[in-house]
Amino acid sequence: MKLARDITEVRERIQSLGWVARYAPSTEISRVVAIATKSAGTSSDFYADTMALAWPLRALHETGNGDAIPPLLKTALSLSADVHPASSRAEALSLLIHAVLPDGLRTAEPAIGTLKSVASDSHWRVVRSLIDTALLVNAFDRQSALNVAQVIPAENKRNSTIKRISEGETLQPRPFFW
Repeated sequence: MKLARDITEVRERIQSLGWVARYAPSTEISRVVAIATKSAGTSSDFYADTMALAWPLRALHETGNGDAIPPLLKTALSLSADVHPASSRAEALSLLIHAVLPDGLRTAEPAIGTLKSVASDSHWRVVRSLIDTALLVNAFDRQSALNVAQVIPAENKRNSTIKRISEGETLQPRPFFW
């Protein structure tokens, strides 16, 4: 853990601590995640800090500590409010959704709601994040997936996504080994 904690670049430190938490003894996981959480927001790059929290969030799920996800997700969502432009915020939120959705739709709902609030921006990265999220959510609940698809700002993409959902298409959250 010392090597990860001593990394000077904040994003890399948070991600590394996420990896440490994934393989740490169960008695150390909360301490490792707390160190990662303290690092978040200490750089001037809120995008990097926000998206990096996906690694400790996924580690909490993978180690059976899903009950610790909501407060850390709340921290990540708070940081995301300072991510600009909206297209970068949407990508950071999408990564957080990929990280926490394996713990369940209810766990991911705050991040999904925050992503939906960015939908007024029609940048292609926002649209892509909403499409991916709708298809991810469709693996859990079709109506919730349709609710996400309804806010896609580009009509042709919205209609296409609704059709894909209706046909049963889903995506799976990406693994965090890259």
